[in-house]
Amino acid sequence: MSTKHAVAALAAFSMAAFAPAAPTAAIDPAATKALHDMGAYLRTLKAFQVRAVTTDEDVLDDGQKVQYEGTADILARMPNGIRAEVVNDRHERLWLYDGKSFTLYGKRLNFYATVAAPPTIGQLADTLDEQYGLGVPLADLFRWGQPGWSTDAVTSAIDLGPSVVGGTTCQQYAFRQAGIDWQVWIQKGDYPLPRKLVITTTTDEARPQHTATFSWNLAPSFNDGAFAFDPPAGAGRVVLAKAVDEAAGK
Repeated sequence: MSTKHAVAALAAFSMAAFAPAAPTAAIDPAATKALHDMGAYLRTLKAFQVRAVTTDEDVLDDGQKVQYEGTADILARMPNGIRAEVVNDRHERLWLYDGKSFTLYGKRLNFYATVAAPPTIGQLADTLDEQYGLGVPLADLFRWGQPGWSTDAVTSAIDLGPSVVGGTTCQQYAFRQAGIDWQVWIQKGDYPLPRKLVITTTTDEARPQHTATFSWNLAPSFNDGAFAFDPPAGAGRVVLAKAVDEAAGK
C-alpha cells in the first residue's frame, strides 16, 4: 500500500464510523459495546503519552507487497495540545499543536510550515484532513468516543476472545465495514486501552495492511513548552500547501 493509499485507508477507517451502515451480517453486541467503552474511557484522559510501533505495506505495480516499519510517539494534552514525532524509512517529522497554531517540521530536510489552528485536537484533525490532506498521527485515538462517533457503519463484529499483546491481557475483536476489515485488541480491566490495531484494505485485491502496537503512559510529565516550536538553526520556513479540490476543478 503506497503512502497515499495508507493515508486513504486510515482516513476511511476514521470517518467510516460516522457513515450510515450497509445491510449486514452478524454483529456481536459485546464487541460493539467494547468499542463504545474504550472510546468513553479515552475521552476521560486529560493527558497521555503513547508510542505506536507501526508496519505498513506497499503494493508494487506488479502486485508484490513490501513492508516498512516506523514509530509514532505522541504526547497529548486534552483538548488542545499535541506533540507527535513520526519516524520511518521515508521521513522523520515533528507535529506540534498548542491550541492556537500547528507546525509540521521535516527534520531530514530542515524545513517547517506553521498555520493558524482551531481550538481543539479533534477540530485540528478535521481541518488538516479537509484543507491540507494530512492525517494527524493516531487520529483515531482522538475520535473514538467523540460526540457523533458511532459503530453504525460496522457490518460485522466478532469477539475473538482473550489475547496477549506485549505482556498485557486483552480481548481481541474483529470488525468489517465498507472497504476495510479491522481488528483491535483492547486491554482488559479498568483501563480499556487499545493495545493493537490492524487495518486491512479490502478494495485492493492485494489486501495491504496497516498494523500499530501501542504502549501507554497515562501520567506523563511535561510543560507548555512541549507543544511550542523553536526552529532549529538554519531551518527554512515554507508554506503548507492546501489540498487540490479536484471536484471543483481548483
